[in-house]
Amino acid sequence: MADLGISHAHVNQYGSVPTKKPLTARHRLQTMLHGAIFTAAFLFVVAMVCGVVG
Repeated sequence: MADLGISHAHVNQYGSVPTKKPLTARHRLQTMLHGAIFTAAFLFVVAMVCGVVG
């Protein structure tokens, strides 16, 4: 294998067969929070461009 800076212990992590882990409640909550923050930031930028804010 070419030396890509990836240790051989973690090569399977980037393989073609993904290992599916069940999503925990914390992971779901974190994903929803990140989505909400991203959406709010996007809408704020759109409002600034359209002249609604500032």
